[in-house]
Amino acid sequence: MLQKANTATDFTVETRDVRLDYGELTAVDNVNLRITAGEIYGLVGPNGAGKTSLLKMLSNLIRPTYGEIFINGTDLAEDPWKVHREVGYMPDLSPVAPELKVWEFLEFFAAAYGIPRTERKQRVAECLEQVKMTEHREAFGKGLSRGMMQRVVLAKTLIPHPRILILDEPASGMDPLARINLKRILVELGREGITSIVSSHILTELGDMCTSLGIMHKGALVRSGDKASLLIDHPVHTRTLSILSRHSDKDAETVVSILNSSEHVADVARQDMVFVLSFSGDEEAEADLLKELILAEIKVTSFSRESASMEDVLIKLVSPLEDVDVVSLQDIAEEQAHD
Repeated sequence: MLQKANTATDFTVETRDVRLDYGELTAVDNVNLRITAGEIYGLVGPNGAGKTSLLKMLSNLIRPTYGEIFINGTDLAEDPWKVHREVGYMPDLSPVAPELKVWEFLEFFAAAYGIPRTERKQRVAECLEQVKMTEHREAFGKGLSRGMMQRVVLAKTLIPHPRILILDEPASGMDPLARINLKRILVELGREGITSIVSSHILTELGDMCTSLGIMHKGALVRSGDKASLLIDHPVHTRTLSILSRHSDKDAETVVSILNSSEHVADVARQDMVFVLSFSGDEEAEADLLKELILAEIKVTSFSRESASMEDVLIKLVSPLEDVDVVSLQDIAEEQAHD
């Protein structure tokens, strides 16, 4: 008699060849995902990439067409109710009941989560304090801004002490201070071993917030790993030199000569006494270049480096997969970063 394979997993969240079809449309295409306890995992991708569909499957709101999902070692298909008790799901654009006060809305969900009556007020107060909404506890849902609604829904998600948070576009509509507080909350929860999975199409948001990232494109997980590895594997380095001199023309000629003689320098651009260049060397080579400029009596007032951004990584990974207009994609990324 054949024995069933061991389904235990050392990962907090694991998917094995998960696929989701809506008729002839494949929304999620054979995704293999592994996330460990305490991670803040960012799911990046444009609208329609399959992020929300994947998050709904992890939350057991949609069943996959194929594949397996494990939450804290539990097979989602075999024991879905156990998973529900461990996962807190925050959907995008989740409303707050307009005729309820904030504290009433949260107490309603505290009761639904099975928190004893004697503990509900305290738990609601704790969650309101976490999301910095205590002073608005008496406000009605209909009077909340989009960002305030997001914070109330996040408080609702935190009420049952979930071990895994699944947050779909949680920072949408939040002001900068609220986004900073969201990051603080997730970092603090991560220290307690609580895993967060956060999706966004605003790439800089996740680049700052997350410890690891997954990039989705047309339903596929194009790349997944810790943030540092993604940037190291896709180096895009520039050096910007700002130079102050009374003899700008003479110094400019010296700078150009030094840059052109370096094996690590390419694509030098100049505006007045500001030089921008592509640089392929390591930190030691960078220090040598700065030393050479100083020995040539060039007065360097700043010498800075920009590493690859999340937008750079997305463009590098996505553009080979189809005929993508890279320039327009960069424009979109910059526009999103300033939203």
